[in-house]
Formats: sequence, structure tokens, C-alpha cells
Amino acid sequence: MTPPADPFGPDTTIDQLRKALSTQPVIEQAKGMLMLNRNWSSDEAFMALREISQHTNTKLHDVAAVIVACAGKGEPGLADADAATAVLDETSRMGFGYPFTNGSASQKRT
Repeated sequence: MTPPADPFGPDTTIDQLRKALSTQPVIEQAKGMLMLNRNWSSDEAFMALREISQHTNTKLHDVAAVIVACAGKGEPGLADADAATAVLDETSRMGFGYPFTNGSASQKRT
């Protein structure tokens, strides 16, 4: 018999690191947008992304992708449209305002 695969073996660790590196840029972009738009620190922006992720049961990098797409006036482009809607509803609940909500340009900050 062959021993079971080690869930913490080097292959698993390498795969996890690759995934983390591939999702990091969009998370950093979203943090930067929130820092600029909300005048937050890096930690505050990350905490907000994490809170949205937890409240909507959406992966952090998907939350970040929605934030980046909204700020760029694009569509979130997630396979799960319900997740994108949940993220935008949560940003609205948290008072993010335009462009990070499902609302219109009339909600734009002055």
C-alpha cells in the first residue's frame, strides 16, 4: 500500500504559493483604490476587503476583482453573478458609495 498524500507536502505548498502569487496583484489594486477613495491605511483597506469577503462568503480575490472592476467602470466578470451582487450590496451597506456599489453615478462623492 502507498501512504496517503501529505496535505502539507511540498507539492501542496508550492501550489498554494502559486495561487497566492497569482491573486495578490488584484488584492493590492483593490486595497490601493480603497486607500485612495476612502483615505484609509493599507491595514484598514485590507480589513474592509476581509470583512466583505466574510459577510458575503466570497473569496478575497473575488471581492478585490469586483472592487477593481467597479472603480474601472467595468463589469466584475465573475462567473458567479450572485457573488458579485452580494459584494456590491455589502459595499453599499458599509457606505462605500459610488463607484463601489450597485448604485448610480448620483451616489458619487462630492
